[in-house]
Amino acid sequence: MANRYLIRPGEGRSEPIKDLEGASRVILVDAQEVGAEDVTFGFSRFAPHTSIHKKHAHPEAEEIMYILKGRGISGCGDEEFEVQAGDTLWMPRGATHWFYNPFDEPCEFIFLYTRASLASAGYALNK
Repeated sequence: MANRYLIRPGEGRSEPIKDLEGASRVILVDAQEVGAEDVTFGFSRFAPHTSIHKKHAHPEAEEIMYILKGRGISGCGDEEFEVQAGDTLWMPRGATHWFYNPFDEPCEFIFLYTRASLASAGYALNK
């Protein structure tokens, strides 16, 4: 990356999503990419009819997702809901949540974790 303050399309680091086929995740800002101290920010794309991003939690971070295009199904705690372009999801620290795309079009979104790496945000599968 030529300039750590400007990230261009196609830059960033691919980080596959654990236990999920048909989805991509690119980390644009975190400790490794630009030296961020408090956030991880990136872009994800869930292909049509992908498998469920299983119920999980991030014990050490809050998560925010902003849907850019398409639709998906998300849930947190005991609630499940359809999301669409323009919607914002907020997942409290340690809250069980999930996401999948059963629709015919891809779902694209940006996301932010309140920790400087995916590892420090934590990831715990829930059954």
